[in-house]
Amino acid sequence: MYWVLVSERSDEYEISIDKVPPIIESHSLYMDQGSFIPDRLPTIDIPFTQHIEERKTDNIIVPTRMGLFVNEKVKSIFDKLGIRNIQYFKARLIQQSTQIINENYYIANVIGKYACVDHQESELEYFDDGDIQFIDKLVLNLEEGNDHGHIFRLAEFPALLMISQQLKDIIVDSNITGFKIYNPAEFSL
Repeated sequence: MYWVLVSERSDEYEISIDKVPPIIESHSLYMDQGSFIPDRLPTIDIPFTQHIEERKTDNIIVPTRMGLFVNEKVKSIFDKLGIRNIQYFKARLIQQSTQIINENYYIANVIGKYACVDHQESELEYFDDGDIQFIDKLVLNLEEGNDHGHIFRLAEFPALLMISQQLKDIIVDSNITGFKIYNPAEFSL
């Protein structure tokens, strides 16, 4: 079984980053499309404001085009599973008011897409050009015996990540924060 992995806050006290870092903007990079980024990038500085009541998560919510923004704990889990379809870009999280730097984070670009949406069984709304606009219910059609890996993007809606049962179990058992996991049939967007 595959599950939908979403970068989503559990509550209002988890920090999020609202702006795309200048280097990502200037290179016109999109790390939410499943494509390899050929550029070698220097460490990416990400300024943020953290209020007293806010806390950092293992995956910090960032603008979609940045992909995932994970800490060393998440990267370590991905590495232990032998996940090879992720590019990592070193990042420095810089608290603007104190200038405290946290070098424990990476921008993660998940590479690879599979066209596996069952359009007949899913409940979808489309743009005029045929792209998916809204999802009320998602049904996947993954061929038995094919190894789709532990994490991939939907070709029909690349911003959406799918994860394996094994990766889901590890994320849950490790108390990884900053993600929500949904059964595809119960997912809506």
